[in-house]
Amino acid sequence: MKNVKIIDRFMKGVDLFASAMMAFLTIIVFAEVLSRYVFNYPLVYSNELTLLLFPWVIFIGAISITKSEGHLSITFFRELMPKKVQKWMYLFSKAVMLYFSFYMMISSYEIAKAVSQQVMPVLRISKAWLYASITVSFLAIIILLVYQIICILLNKLEPPREEDMLHDLDHDH
Repeated sequence: MKNVKIIDRFMKGVDLFASAMMAFLTIIVFAEVLSRYVFNYPLVYSNELTLLLFPWVIFIGAISITKSEGHLSITFFRELMPKKVQKWMYLFSKAVMLYFSFYMMISSYEIAKAVSQQVMPVLRISKAWLYASITVSFLAIIILLVYQIICILLNKLEPPREEDMLHDLDHDH
């Protein structure tokens, strides 16, 4: 149970970080619109800052989606199978996600390394920060997927059913 608390605390931190970045991004865009169209004085840094923050918001949000099983999945065929087969199909889908996440983490790291000497003209920071969002995000997703795979193998995590997901959506409103 201690691992669950660590994962829950980590996810609260991720959600807080993503929310703060989204709020900051909204403020920057609002300030740019206000500055440009009301005061006729565009903010020079806002375009690059938006370009930098947007991938971070998106990819950090992907961590939460992975944890909450909010990604797109087709459960119709899996639910037709016996429980034992469902478990292995669920495990297989997590393994595929793990492989993809590992590939994305390595690829984004290589791209970040390749562009690390290029700087953004206004902010004067490395363009590697754009791709670092992908690397950091998929590293966290890999950790979550490994944890989920272990939970599946220990029978502590069952495949989500479509009815459960729809029920969760009803409570979100």
